[in-house]
Amino acid sequence: MTMFYRNKLMTAFGFALVGSLAFTACSSGAPEVKAGGAPVEVPGASAKANEFMNKLYQEALSSGKTDIVMYGPSPSANKALNQVFLDRFPGIKIVPQDQADAQTLTKLDVEAASGNRIADLYIGGESPQAAAKDNICTPVDIQTTPAGFKVPAQNDGKLLLFAYRYFGFVYNTNMVTKEEAPKSWHDLLDPKWKGKILIGDPTVPGGMQYIVTSMMLPETEAKWGKPFMEQLAKQDLNFSQSEPTVPSDVASGRFPIGIGVYSGFYDGQKSKGAPLNMVFPLDDGGNFLSRSGLCQIKDGPHPDATSLYLNWLFTQEGQDALGEKNQSYGVLPTAPGPAGAPPLAELKHLPFANPDPKFNAPYFDYITKLFKKS
Repeated sequence: MTMFYRNKLMTAFGFALVGSLAFTACSSGAPEVKAGGAPVEVPGASAKANEFMNKLYQEALSSGKTDIVMYGPSPSANKALNQVFLDRFPGIKIVPQDQADAQTLTKLDVEAASGNRIADLYIGGESPQAAAKDNICTPVDIQTTPAGFKVPAQNDGKLLLFAYRYFGFVYNTNMVTKEEAPKSWHDLLDPKWKGKILIGDPTVPGGMQYIVTSMMLPETEAKWGKPFMEQLAKQDLNFSQSEPTVPSDVASGRFPIGIGVYSGFYDGQKSKGAPLNMVFPLDDGGNFLSRSGLCQIKDGPHPDATSLYLNWLFTQEGQDALGEKNQSYGVLPTAPGPAGAPPLAELKHLPFANPDPKFNAPYFDYITKLFKKS
């Protein structure tokens, strides 16, 4: 996905940006954890994987370099996920620093030029510009995945893709029953929904634009494609001011249903008690996933603790925590589905977004002509 979209997506989760916010595994006054203690065993990890993680853990404790400084649009939003790691490895601390991508990239450039590295980890979108630079990110030795599984990566292994977040339909439970709610893309063509569907503007960079593009690719056009898009456009769709406002506008009763809604935006409203439910997965397999990536900073100040975190993230415990605590899919085939959704291996979904502007240009042009409001 383009950086514009990733910035928009990641910064609009509804989490406050609180630069330099820190949290730790231990409460105030907790005893210091020192090296040389009993080995830690991560459930489900192989003996080799546990040995490797314990080596990193002991080296971090011995050196006293136990902080992991995370840069990105909203690393503090992963607090529940990270707490599972912190509880497993006492003495390690996570220091999230939330800031917009533009600010983050500037800081990373300055730190690289000065040689005074502060950040250990960048965590954010699928294609952070940091991973494209030679002096920002570095490949990571991951030894905790199952035999034969290779962590999906980009930029010569410097950007690791660690999670998938999903999109679905939402409906106002005061206006639409569970039985009435559309459960597939073709359900949206029912005349009763004409003029009542709210979406993010597909003519501007954003999730909806990529969803529609994925539905028109060669491998999916027979099921959806341009004929379907033309019928959908005739449903007199309503465009929201921004994608994050789709679930809030549906919750307020302005519209009965919203489509192409990012799960994080839905979760933000649902957690406030909004009269809102999400339809996911869709019955027709037209489910869209976005990918989240991270990279370890080259010559970061706390390399062992950072490598430990990344290796833990790709254990079964880490992958389970993504679903249970972060409402996202891990990348392992055995990763559970979030909130009772089917496991990743059983989920039918649309092709992942192609970030190449040249590839997308003809699709985006068609979408603009079809959906542009006069």
